[in-house]
Parts: sequence; structure tokens; C-alpha cells
Amino acid sequence: MNFIYMIITALTTALAKGAMECNLSEATGPQQCLGALGKPLIFLLTNGTNKKTSLRRNSDVILDIKGDCDAAVLITNKYSDRSAFFANGTFNLETVTKNDSGDYTFERYDHDGKLLQKIDIHLEIQAPVSEPAVSQMCLSPEQMKVSCSSEGDRVEFILTLDSNLLIQTRAGNTDKQLTAGVSNVTIILHGQLTGVLTCNVRNNVSREETFIHLTSCKGSPSLLCLVTAAVTASIASLLLLLVLFLGITHFSKKTRPKTVNKDNADEVIYSDVRMIKPTRDARPNLRQSSF
Repeated sequence: MNFIYMIITALTTALAKGAMECNLSEATGPQQCLGALGKPLIFLLTNGTNKKTSLRRNSDVILDIKGDCDAAVLITNKYSDRSAFFANGTFNLETVTKNDSGDYTFERYDHDGKLLQKIDIHLEIQAPVSEPAVSQMCLSPEQMKVSCSSEGDRVEFILTLDSNLLIQTRAGNTDKQLTAGVSNVTIILHGQLTGVLTCNVRNNVSREETFIHLTSCKGSPSLLCLVTAAVTASIASLLLLLVLFLGITHFSKKTRPKTVNKDNADEVIYSDVRMIKPTRDARPNLRQSSF
């Protein structure tokens, strides 16, 4: 009874930590299994009696089970420190890594060694997505830029505004890869849109979301507008200074007094002299005197 309780407790703890399952109990063909990086992975094996069961990765035996209740269980040293097998046929692999990705084979046999079931498994370990970071930037009163970024493998972005879909895309189609493992998507919206913008990110092993309240960009000048206004103000100031300079120069020339150097004795001041030619009638009347 205590053993059963321990099994239930272990499984409950693993699932609470976000463990994923690879169910082989009813599989009839090749299987694709997924695991979350750093999380537990549970293999659900066939729970039969008087059978031999094995789980291999390529040619390396990971788990080998013989018999039923008195089963002899062999877990290779490479996995023994981070795994456990339970009597209900569950194999729990703790804290999976990227190196656990690969091809596996599950086999079970009857008493006579006859192969009853063989399943090929491809296991892929993915990094779960992180809580997305969302930002808003006003480019002009008519345009805003909204960005959403998240860590993880094969991230899918879904952006909605008041529950209305704006964009849905995978990481391979996003604007750019910011750094290793970080993806980003950016969209341009009208500058005066408001409402609740939600960025939902997910992949095959996890999902997260973040929302922000969009604010109107009305009255938020763009960088180009600021530069244009600064240039216009500078030109106006220069024109005003030029007008003041020309006005002062003109006034100074008009009111400048003429000076005479009194110490310069050789200075000659010329005046306008009109020459009047005497006429015949104006000749003096000379009288002859008699002696």
C-alpha cells in the first residue's frame, strides 16, 4: 500500500512540475514524442505480465525489464541517477536535456521470446517559451509600433487587440532573431488605436501571454517633426538676427557725423565757386582827363 502511495505521489509531483508524457501503452506505429527542456518526461509503457520489456536509444539499452511482480529492472548508469521505474509500467526521466533528443525503440516480448510489439520513437526536446515582453512606441500621431519578444524554441506569436486577431506567425517568419533563443515580432498600427493588446506565445511544450493597454499617440510628435520644427526655429532666428544687423548698420551710416582734423594745417576745404563773365555793358566808363 505504501509502495502504491509512493508511485501516485511521484507521478503527481512530476505532473505538477510540468512533466510531459510519451504514451506507448496503446501505440501501434512510429511515435513522435516531445519533452520540455529542464522538465520531467514520463514514458507510459505497456503494463503486461510475464513479459520482457526494453527501451533503447539506438543500440544503447536504457531500460530492461524481465518478469512481472518480481521484475528484474535494469537502468543503465547513464540514466540511473535521474530516472525511476514504477511497477505500473511508468518510466520517469527527470530534467531532460537537449542531448536526450533522438531516436528510441520500445520492444516487448512474450515468455518464449517472441516479439509482440516494437515501436520506433522520435523524441524532441524543446526549450519552453518565456513570458513575452510587449512594448509600444509612437512613431507619429498616425503610427505606432508594437513589439513582442520571447525566449524558446519554435515560438508562435498571436497578437490580438480587444480579442480581435492582429497577427499569427511562427518564429521563423518574425522580423528578426534578437539573440540566440530569443524571437521577436513587430507590427505597425494606427497611432490612435486604443484597447487591450495581448501577446500570446506558445510552442509544442508550453505557452505564456502578456497584455498591455494601448494609449493613443495623438499629440506625440515623431522624430522627423521634432527635427523639422528645430530647423524652422533656427532659420527664423537667423533671419531675425540678419534683419536687426542690417537695420543697425543702415542707421549707423545715416547718423555718422563728419569730423575735421584741426591739427592738419594742409587740409584745404573746397567750396563751389561760380565765375561770372562781365558783359560789354558792364565795362567801366573811363573818362579821358586833359592835362
